[in-house]
Amino acid sequence: MKKSFLLLPVIALGLSACSNTSSEQGTAADVTSVAMPDWQSTSVQPVEMPSTMNQPTYQPQVQTQIQLPVPIQPQYQPQAVPVNVQPVAQPTYQPNTMSASTEAIGNCQVVRDSNNTPVYAQIQKGCYTDSSYTVGKYDTVFLIAYLAGKNVSEIAALNNLTQPYQLRMGQILRLK
Repeated sequence: MKKSFLLLPVIALGLSACSNTSSEQGTAADVTSVAMPDWQSTSVQPVEMPSTMNQPTYQPQVQTQIQLPVPIQPQYQPQAVPVNVQPVAQPTYQPNTMSASTEAIGNCQVVRDSNNTPVYAQIQKGCYTDSSYTVGKYDTVFLIAYLAGKNVSEIAALNNLTQPYQLRMGQILRLK
């Protein structure tokens, strides 16, 4: 394949060299036509540049400076004022009970947001230690596994659950 790529240009060069029928002697007109493209005329006459184009026109820009009066800055002299310092009690953090609810499940405190989604950052992982779990209204296999400190696949295998994990309220799941 590579040989054919090299052979083709060599053959084309040889054929083009053989097909050239012009004589080696050329006229001046032939040389001139080669050097100058067809779109340019050979009879160009020199013309002087117009006098308006000799030098650029310059229009000076007028710059005026307006001096504004400098305003006098009043001198500020601070006066000592006695300050009464009173201790301020630090505010205590109280979770917003309107947007979050807490329910006790076994040894666990399950915090849920306003959509009843568990807030895992506020739930202790592995806090549920019983051997079975009764499914509540918004419980998921993921929440139950988190509370029990187990993997979801372990809970699914113990209870013969398949994906999607569909739980019923009141259903009892084995955890051990």
